[in-house]
Amino acid sequence: MKTPVDRTQPPPSAPALRPRFPAFERFRLDSGLEVLLAPRHAVPTVEVALLLPAGADRNPLDRPGLAALTASLVDEGTRRRSGPRLAADVERLGAALSTRADWNSADLSVQLLARDLAAGVELLAELAREPVFPDAEVERLRRQALTELLRRRDQPAILAEETLARGLYPGTPYGELLLGSEAGLSALDRDEILAFHAAGYRPRGGALLVGGDFDPDSARALIDRAFGDWRDGAAAAPPEIAPPARPARSVVIVDRPRAAQTELRLGHVGVPRTHPDRSRLGLLNTLLGGKFTSRINLNLRERNGFTYGASTRFVDRRGPGPFAVSAAVATDVAGAAVRETLAELDRIRAEPVGAEELAETKSYLLGVFPYTLQTVGGLLGRLEELAVYGLADDHFDRALEAVETASADDLLELARRHVRPAEMLIVAVGPADQLAAQLEAHGPVTVVGIAGD
Repeated sequence: MKTPVDRTQPPPSAPALRPRFPAFERFRLDSGLEVLLAPRHAVPTVEVALLLPAGADRNPLDRPGLAALTASLVDEGTRRRSGPRLAADVERLGAALSTRADWNSADLSVQLLARDLAAGVELLAELAREPVFPDAEVERLRRQALTELLRRRDQPAILAEETLARGLYPGTPYGELLLGSEAGLSALDRDEILAFHAAGYRPRGGALLVGGDFDPDSARALIDRAFGDWRDGAAAAPPEIAPPARPARSVVIVDRPRAAQTELRLGHVGVPRTHPDRSRLGLLNTLLGGKFTSRINLNLRERNGFTYGASTRFVDRRGPGPFAVSAAVATDVAGAAVRETLAELDRIRAEPVGAEELAETKSYLLGVFPYTLQTVGGLLGRLEELAVYGLADDHFDRALEAVETASADDLLELARRHVRPAEMLIVAVGPADQLAAQLEAHGPVTVVGIAGD
């Protein structure tokens, strides 16, 4: 006789599985180029990424945008193929090619069918080692970047990010947009691009990542053929990012008259990606503003109805990236939204997190981690962290363990060290005539216009 099923109760959950980072292979060529191989055979495609020590943290202070412009130009023609020929060959393969720079590295990547892996590896080697930077393409992409800067003047979120960066990182590369500035881009010439490429597009300090449906032995042979004779040595170390200390809280208003909504950023300088507290700071950030049920979002959105969404983040960079709170609010409640945000930052430093809230946040982080590895692109993104920041092979397993074992007292100590509301730069992009009186209680107020207006 079958046991009756009680349909008023959900079935019991199975024990939670501890997530583990997938196995991969890591080695270094004689040239110094690091290689990370991660075979995955579910889909007959591969992704290849070449990371080179030519990120925007190496931009000269008077040439913001140099790294980004250089990376955007490497696929516009090589010694073997013109830009149109390269584009046609990539299209013929059914591939997707990307060349870009972020703060830490230049990233040349291609996605294509597994059978065409050799073509993909050879393509990236050609782009990295043989670009010719045609004069006409330099001018075209320069104009394109300048047009994009002009368009961004109408984007309040970008204005807020730019103002926060300039306030926190004056006199450093982090104080500018990745895209650059109008003055820097206008002054750039082709010789500077050639010099930046020669200094940074080098194997030592770089990494080649391959993920997807491939045989590791065959891939090693392809990589050695394309990169084994590359002997350009090491790039110079990037400059140290040492932003000035902020002794007190202050407010900057970017005046947008008659705007019905205000874009808010509250931030201070955070920690480098390699800081020993970084893994548990991810847990603290998730609880504070890193998920929908985080404290700041529940306060500003659910309890007060100030915004559709608010979030916090510790931005990962080789140098000390910012800690920032982001929200877009109705202008008439901007002051109240800042007050509530600061109150949540003070609370996380004043009292231990409750057991239920801590357990729920840990469960969320441990549960979503495997989803970041579902695709080959997601897996390569994690491998990129290991390569760029020089992290150990078992870094993510140890990071998950650090989250799992963190106590309420651990988070309280972290918050007191790394969340500093008294040092916040508060940026508000909106109508100054309505915002100044709302925000003056939080520190001295400076009103600026939109650059170029």
